[in-house]
Amino acid sequence: MERRFEELRGGAVPPRARLTARAGGPGLLALALATGGALSASPARADLGDDLQRLERGLTGQARHERLRFRLLERGDVVPVVLPPWALDDERGACTTLVFVAPAPTQFLVHVHPWPGLQGVFASSAGAFQLTRCGRERVSFLEVRLELRSPRAVVHTLVAVGADAPAPLSSVLPEREAGAAAPLGEAGPEPSRDALPVRLARFEQAEALAGATSVETSLLPSPGYVRLTLGPGCHRLLASAADGAPPYTLLLGDADDADPERLPASEQGDVSYEVCTALGRRLVASADSEPRDAERKLAVAHFALPAGLPGRFGPGVGEKLLRALGGSRAPRRLGPLVSTTLGAQGRTPLPRALLPQTCYLATALPVHGGAQVLSLAARAGASSAEATSSAASPSAKVSFCTGASGAVDLDVEARGLGLAWQLFVFQMAPARPEGS
Repeated sequence: MERRFEELRGGAVPPRARLTARAGGPGLLALALATGGALSASPARADLGDDLQRLERGLTGQARHERLRFRLLERGDVVPVVLPPWALDDERGACTTLVFVAPAPTQFLVHVHPWPGLQGVFASSAGAFQLTRCGRERVSFLEVRLELRSPRAVVHTLVAVGADAPAPLSSVLPEREAGAAAPLGEAGPEPSRDALPVRLARFEQAEALAGATSVETSLLPSPGYVRLTLGPGCHRLLASAADGAPPYTLLLGDADDADPERLPASEQGDVSYEVCTALGRRLVASADSEPRDAERKLAVAHFALPAGLPGRFGPGVGEKLLRALGGSRAPRRLGPLVSTTLGAQGRTPLPRALLPQTCYLATALPVHGGAQVLSLAARAGASSAEATSSAASPSAKVSFCTGASGAVDLDVEARGLGLAWQLFVFQMAPARPEGS
């Protein structure tokens, strides 16, 4: 059976498609169904093209706009979006706009360089996202990354610069507007809590399963204090009060500390905290509360230092490294330290030739100065991993496995005043052979 299809130009259906077959051939119905499927699929392709045309029309009032190269991404891909130089040109306008559009079911994240007081990670809505920043704030567009959460999709990028922000995305593509989020439903009454001894017993059991070497419990008096002797390692603290006890604040500091750390209790009367030390510490804990007569207890779970933690860099760096590796949740045993690097602010590429088919753990941490942001990326073959510091964790940690060549591209980007950082790479385990 002979078929002839005219060339489809630009994804549009030709006005006349010629199809020849022997009369009465058994495949005629199948051919007709296949042709109908092709015709019915083309409007879906045309919808995205129409969306792009409408977006470009919505940007016509800008001083300049341009559609960048589209990207075919797989789930988990994180790729940089490099803007053209004119996109941040003050002479063209004070505002820069980024627009990302993909098929409506697509989900992706947009990461921009952290800027004080501004959000740094954004989620798409119905496969589209638009962001405008003006003045100094658009410096954050010097680092933009696109992360795909859907299995596979093509994502288009448009960039524009002008005196003001363009029309919002909801007015250009109203069908992409997901609407307001539904309010939270009624949570119902709060469940009753177990008695204080039961909660402490559950804490002791959970910490023992997590690898704690020991757990000790003592009264938390008010007035008064309890002395804590903490050996090298990490120590999880849980202060808890009996139901109905008045609010309190846990005071924690050295014996001669005139300004101890103040840790307010939650509404349920609990305080959770972790202390990591390389040499050991002696602390004093007390409860600040009015009225003072209430039953409160303090439980402390002790975790030893991970085996293989290097100590030659001094106790200060050792404690920072311990926290960067996860504190009490760090691996119980570290492999050999195969690489360590000191660096300053800016971007530092660090290509390395490591053992093939081997897994590694890398962490970058600030050792001097104040870090506004610290990012660490590892790219080995087709796989990549990336982590960025946060207010809760000033370090960045990634795990990766090398391929058959053993080559890996490590990349550290640091921003801060007088910042110095140190990178540690530990060999952890052989990787699974390729093809297995």
